[in-house]
Amino acid sequence: MAKYATQGDQALAATKISSLTIASNATTVQRNKVAEFNIADQGTPADNVVVHTVQRCTALGTNTAVTPTKLDNADRAAQALIGSNHTAGEPTYTAGELLWRMGLNTRASYRWVAVPGYEWITPATAASGIGWAALHASATTIWEVSITFEE
Repeated sequence: MAKYATQGDQALAATKISSLTIASNATTVQRNKVAEFNIADQGTPADNVVVHTVQRCTALGTNTAVTPTKLDNADRAAQALIGSNHTAGEPTYTAGELLWRMGLNTRASYRWVAVPGYEWITPATAASGIGWAALHASATTIWEVSITFEE
């Protein structure tokens, strides 16, 4: 299986707003296996706690397309749809399909690595996948998510 890395960023808002999504495309539907993600604040450090979530979604919303980087240059280009900066329309998140939720201080970064065999896998269904979102009542910083995945 081919392996890739990608990232997305977003300005925090008082309502849930997404930084990154990964999903299968409609032409060559495939499953994507997320092995790792990192979250970091790009702004000036402050004592703010931001609530971050990772949740399954069935539509990607309006975003800026991102081209993943191949970890092995001999592999083909990624087929997954990667979206960043969801400013005009959020993904359609699936109720009850929350994979991860945590309040994180913006002064520290966070890294999650799947135990082998427990990676998050997207379905082989067009536009269905996983999204990373966050919210804070008043912070105006930019937050970033980077992931590694295989397909």
